[in-house]
Amino acid sequence: MLSNPIFVKTSFVVKEMGKDLFRKWLSYFKPQNKFFDSEINSRLEVRWIKGRKILNTKIANYSYGGLQEVLERGLNRIPLENVNSVLVLGMGGGCVVDSLRNKFDYRGPITGVEKDPVVIQIAKNEFGIHKDRQVELIEAEAKKYIIHSDRKFDLVIIDLFIDVKVPSRFYSKKFWKYIENSVNKNGFVLFNAGVDLCEEKLDEFLERVPSSFVYQIKSEVLGTNTVIIFQKFY
Repeated sequence: MLSNPIFVKTSFVVKEMGKDLFRKWLSYFKPQNKFFDSEINSRLEVRWIKGRKILNTKIANYSYGGLQEVLERGLNRIPLENVNSVLVLGMGGGCVVDSLRNKFDYRGPITGVEKDPVVIQIAKNEFGIHKDRQVELIEAEAKKYIIHSDRKFDLVIIDLFIDVKVPSRFYSKKFWKYIENSVNKNGFVLFNAGVDLCEEKLDEFLERVPSSFVYQIKSEVLGTNTVIIFQKFY
């Protein structure tokens, strides 16, 4: 007698949900960890701690921990009632989707670009990002995506870290010219610009940003991260 494939799949999902609930309960007493190997990010860790699930690299939070707070501080300064489309460069585990939906009540489409296929699978299997029909996940390197895409968005969120560093190419004049082409008139850019970014480097970076972008806000978050908001006026 052959097994019913629907029953087998459903049983697997129920078992995995049960494991997650058990890990969540145990995490109030001791953190629970799952590890994933990635060619891009080396070792990734999904950790339950005090009932909360987060994604970490070896030395930094990647999603749903301090990073989520950093991005929320920036989103709190943007009039999201005027935003009808969002691009996220560096989707990670998708914590910004959780913030947009559940804290800021944004219900429009979100396009998430992430180059690490292991992170995409974690976003789906561990955080359920694929369940949101308004979220489009694209496996691509951020710069290559915006070079070849002719789509424009009302809000572009840039969160392109390797551990605690933003690669230098994402501060370049050329990269920001492509960003300019990806933002609608009056649209916004939220840039998680780095850790411990000194004033001299910040000034050098701002000189490379296209003149259509008006520098709105620079905010220090958690004492380390620099979040910058721009608005495109023409």
